[in-house]
Amino acid sequence: MQIHFTGTKPIFEEIVDQIKLYIEMGILKPQEKLPSVRELALSLTINPNTVMRAYLALTDMGYLVTLPKKGIYVAEERKWKKAVDLPDYVENTLNDLLASGISISQIEIAIEKLKKEKKQ
Repeated sequence: MQIHFTGTKPIFEEIVDQIKLYIEMGILKPQEKLPSVRELALSLTINPNTVMRAYLALTDMGYLVTLPKKGIYVAEERKWKKAVDLPDYVENTLNDLLASGISISQIEIAIEKLKKEKKQ
């Protein structure tokens, strides 16, 4: 796995962006093991804390999973794909509702109703 730094962003963000891209393009496959924090830090000549921060961010986004005593792996596609597609899905759904004649105020009322139901 090659990580190239452009210097335009913090190093951990560049790692996050490139690993996300590799996963989304299928270069890194679900259940594929990634290098350990120490291995990647040594190969990139950076602080292991930077790699750990990137791996934690990718785990929070659903791209990676950590298996204790086994390592860090690419998550199943449905875990990260869901997180990536949600904003597009919501936007597309709202556009469909508006195109079908439902007003913004009706959508807002429905959202408020859902919020109240979820709080109970």
